[in-house]
Amino acid sequence: MTAWGLPRAEGPEQVGLSSARLERAATVIREDVERRLIPGAVLVIARFGRVGYAEAFGWRDREAKAPMTLDAIFRIASMTKPVTSVAAMMLAEEGRLEIAAPVADYLPEFAEMTVGVERREAQRTMTVQDLMRHTSGLCYPFIGDEPVRRLWREVNVMDEGQTNQEMVAKLARLPLLFEPGTTWEYSMSTDVLGRVVEVASGNSLADFFAERITGPLGMDDTGFAATGERTARLAEMQTDPATGKRPPMPILRPPASEAGIRVAGASCRAPPTTCASARCC
Repeated sequence: MTAWGLPRAEGPEQVGLSSARLERAATVIREDVERRLIPGAVLVIARFGRVGYAEAFGWRDREAKAPMTLDAIFRIASMTKPVTSVAAMMLAEEGRLEIAAPVADYLPEFAEMTVGVERREAQRTMTVQDLMRHTSGLCYPFIGDEPVRRLWREVNVMDEGQTNQEMVAKLARLPLLFEPGTTWEYSMSTDVLGRVVEVASGNSLADFFAERITGPLGMDDTGFAATGERTARLAEMQTDPATGKRPPMPILRPPASEAGIRVAGASCRAPPTTCASARCC
């Protein structure tokens, strides 16, 4: 049995994989490390309930000359979104959340939304379903440069120091990019859904994840912060030669208070081995 809960096959061929082709993939990854396109990587392939291939490449932290390890912890960014959506579906299954209901039923701040910099009154209410399918009218402030996005940037709507409640209150005062239900736009919809989960469940998003999803699945290293011994396993970005600095990334430390923001759309971290065993991504 491997450390991540699945038995290891005697060889790739035992689970229908090709050693020769896996080596081709490994060669590409090694070349990318050597060319400094990436600092390192972990490739784990499981099939039929067994791990047929697991290999660490390059550096977990290039600048510190720390080699990559199979148990390295990565920022999984927007793979946090499906976990948040699973939380919402669990609550719906339990009758504690109505997918077709207006978001304002859970977040009264969203009762009177406007659209565009002209602040037109929204013609249709935003629903929980809109949040789940990115048709809410919300956006991301860093994708594009429309006037609405510029307004969002001015108020620092993605401030990591705010609570989910404060984030929602800030969003409710801003105009939507388009009418709810009319357009698909990758957005902060899942971040708002995370706050809906908190209200509907009565728990913080981090606690709901830990108690209802990651804990029961044995995903012990998956969460919003890398603390204790996990800090030393965190995979770090390499220095950008254009700036001489590491690209800005979430630090993944606990917020100043337990109420601090847990971004439902983009701030979880997890090791690849956990994802392989729990099939979280």
